[in-house]
Amino acid sequence: MNFPKQLEELKKLSQWVAYRLVWNDKKGKADKRPINPHDGTGAKANDPATWGTFDEAMSYAERSGLIAGKSGGVGFEFGNGYCGIDLDNVVLEDGSLKPFASEIVNLMNSYTEYSPSGKGLHILCKLSGRLSDFGSRRRNDEIGLEIYDSGRFFTVTGNVFNGTFPPLSGGEAKTIENRTQEARKIYDKYLHVEESKNSNLTTLRTSNEVFNFGVTDNELWERMFNSQRGREIFLLCRGDLSGYGGDHSRADLALCSHLAYWTNCDELRMDRMFRQSGLMRPKWDERHGAQTYGAMTLGLALRTVTPYVHYVPSVDSVQKVNNNSSGFVDVQNLYSNVEAEKTLVGFVGEYLMQKFKSDIDRFSGYRYRKTGYSNLDEKMSLYPGLYVLGAVSSLGKTTFVGQLADQLSEAGDHVLYFSLEQSEFELVSKGISRMTARENLETAVSAIKIREGYLTDSVRRAIENYSSIATNEAIIECGFDTTIETITNTVQNYISQTGVRPVVVVDYLQIVRPVDIRQSAKDAVDGHVRAFKKLQVDNDLVVILISSLNRANYLTPVDFESFKESGGIEYTADVIWGLQLKVMNSEIFDGEKKLKQKREAVRQAKNENPRKIELVCLKNRYGLSSYSCEFLYYAQYDLFVPVEAEIDDVAKRRVRL
Repeated sequence: MNFPKQLEELKKLSQWVAYRLVWNDKKGKADKRPINPHDGTGAKANDPATWGTFDEAMSYAERSGLIAGKSGGVGFEFGNGYCGIDLDNVVLEDGSLKPFASEIVNLMNSYTEYSPSGKGLHILCKLSGRLSDFGSRRRNDEIGLEIYDSGRFFTVTGNVFNGTFPPLSGGEAKTIENRTQEARKIYDKYLHVEESKNSNLTTLRTSNEVFNFGVTDNELWERMFNSQRGREIFLLCRGDLSGYGGDHSRADLALCSHLAYWTNCDELRMDRMFRQSGLMRPKWDERHGAQTYGAMTLGLALRTVTPYVHYVPSVDSVQKVNNNSSGFVDVQNLYSNVEAEKTLVGFVGEYLMQKFKSDIDRFSGYRYRKTGYSNLDEKMSLYPGLYVLGAVSSLGKTTFVGQLADQLSEAGDHVLYFSLEQSEFELVSKGISRMTARENLETAVSAIKIREGYLTDSVRRAIENYSSIATNEAIIECGFDTTIETITNTVQNYISQTGVRPVVVVDYLQIVRPVDIRQSAKDAVDGHVRAFKKLQVDNDLVVILISSLNRANYLTPVDFESFKESGGIEYTADVIWGLQLKVMNSEIFDGEKKLKQKREAVRQAKNENPRKIELVCLKNRYGLSSYSCEFLYYAQYDLFVPVEAEIDDVAKRRVRL
């Protein structure tokens, strides 16, 4: 393979891997698997130890017959300021480009070559900063655009694109140029995300509301009738007061509460749809002081709306709805259609023939996803499911899950971390402190020192390292007014816009605000757990909830009784973990007495540095249960170390994970 002189600067870097094409039946195309040129094992993004020089990568590819057999080649891992733009399937049959691709190529005006298929283009450039300065989104599958400056590799063919046709014709290449401003323009046009004006949650520019995808009122009524509480909504819409003891006002508020949820609090639409119902009466427009009765009822519903699990009808069902220009809804006929559809069932034999194999392929693919904690990974894989981690204060539950999120991001998973209590500044500074401790405990710097501006060489290196491993991780500051709807909307928007199913972390469960202020704490938590399980199942996600524990259990080993409002957690979660001090295994904690000795033992255990912590598994639907894993918790540096990890003997001063 002959590479143009414009790639010489890349050849000088030890950021090269070989790759092999592996056919993926599910995708219907070949995947490119990066290979460590030193030993032939899998190469990892953001792990330079698995990369090599250009000569090493080329030697492995040639020696293994990848190039001669056209089954692979060499690739360049991004980092050190280099960025790549991938334009997929943009070369037309006549050799010309799709208009948007031509625009991007001309604007970037940097080294460009054909992809191995000859149907796409790769643009290589340099950036003064990081893509994370632009935003978190990296791909637009609708047009076939991806852009990366870390966490990915590009195949390198040397088949230069210089504006001449047909493809693979060769020619003089452009040099690799710094194109920071040009890349930002492309990002803003094709990948841009906006900040919501009403919250600090990220909302994608082209996002839709969860239940309000431009549907007509008739379509929305059908979705409501198909929901878990569809019968109740239907009776209210028909004007039936029997479920409310004949109290018309209570029935009005109940229907408005449903409408508030399903219209995403669109007050104008709520009013319009209520007027279509059988509950509508002249009183709706009667004034009571400055407001009408209807406006007062809508306002109250908007403050007390309760989300619930819903059923989304099929496309065919939606098409059955009889839309008419008058705005009147034939709810009786609509509900009859829904009831008829819900009587249809699918038999096991049909499922085995049509879906079982694909479900096996989907689920088994997750067996390689690990937490990054070596001892825990020996016990389990991180399959899609609802995970709950509980602990008392000062045992580091936020740190444990935060470190887990970093390790997942480093492995290539996308993570959305919803923080309801701590700011992004706090969590990121903890991550940086953790990186300094991983490098060397003697020179490690605490998070509070970092926040105060104590930026040593160790901290600067940690910032650089942390920025390279956290490229797929987003910390979303929520606050104490965040509801389950807010989190659900953000997750579904993220999936819709990126095509990626992220690991979702919620820190923590008991702070999520119940939208119905009349709910008890137990009812609210139980409802939230069910809603998070629904979010997990519908989108095939890993959802991790952090939970507090009952104060009554602070001096007892962790068990199901320890979890606050534990009913919903115990029966709904797929995996339940608890963190506890290792001292809880001592004999004095077996009985109810010896309170003084227990308190003293806990006090001494908390004062140890590092603290000895045990992760206890109480429930696991995916295999081994009732296991435990031990950790050393360096609280001042927000670091958990599995006890199996290698630790130097000079005062355990250097930690390698």
